[in-house]
Amino acid sequence: MVRYLEMVVYICLAISICNFIAIGFALKKKRPIFKIMYFVNSLGVVAISNLIVWIEGWYVDEDNLSGNTITFGLNICNILFFIAGSMMLFKCKKIEYNRFKEEFMN
Repeated sequence: MVRYLEMVVYICLAISICNFIAIGFALKKKRPIFKIMYFVNSLGVVAISNLIVWIEGWYVDEDNLSGNTITFGLNICNILFFIAGSMMLFKCKKIEYNRFKEEFMN
């Protein structure tokens, strides 16, 4: 069970890195982005990662095993990517809802 949880933390880290790269490209090209979507996505990924570390600790305590430092380190990386991405989000231009609706809803 712990192996599967560790795999999900790796997936969360990959999603965080992709979000960070997407925000970086938008900032570099000065393109407007939907800030709330990126923020909620990043926050959700960090929340899932934190919950997995907590659940993994619960299984480790239940079976009297030693904890996994790699998962904890990956979670710290997820949090750092979230903080850096959020700081970059404040510098990006916000897309207007009407433009977003025209481009993505139709």
